Amino acid sequence: MFDHILVPIDGSPLSALALPVAAEMARCHHSTLTVLYVVPPLPVIYGESAYTFNDPEASERAKAEGQRLLEEARTALGSPSIRLLCLEGGNPRIAQAIADVAEQQSCSLVVMGTHGRSGLDHFFLGSVAEGVMRRVRVPVLLVRAPKPTASVPGQEDEPHHAATLEVSA
Repeated sequence: MFDHILVPIDGSPLSALALPVAAEMARCHHSTLTVLYVVPPLPVIYGESAYTFNDPEASERAKAEGQRLLEEARTALGSPSIRLLCLEGGNPRIAQAIADVAEQQSCSLVVMGTHGRSGLDHFFLGSVAEGVMRRVRVPVLLVRAPKPTASVPGQEDEPHHAATLEVSA
């Protein structure tokens, strides 16, 4: 059903939750798994004209961080056969870059973490996951961190390891 699964990571705990979900789906469907890191664009200052910082050292550090995160993902999954892709430059919008890779690589599913923000948080911080969902032509599986539950006096709190899954087609 899913021949090629793409899982973008960014080093956040949410992408860490999405990675094993994507790996398990790839295992169950005998799919190719590509782990993607998009190097964030360098900052832009707007004034009379837009100015992008051109700092080769910062750019190299960002690429090195992406490679480190990809290798950590490979180690965490224990699979040398997963594809690792570190995309630098390209479209300054990370969501568009992910969508472009999904199309170029003929992916049939994108699995990614999401904060599930709403209201003002969503307005000010935006959502890469929402941007990807609007741009790709394949299903997107969103993995959200579990909501904390209120503790009941006298009962020990147990850690929650489950994640909430949302599917968009």
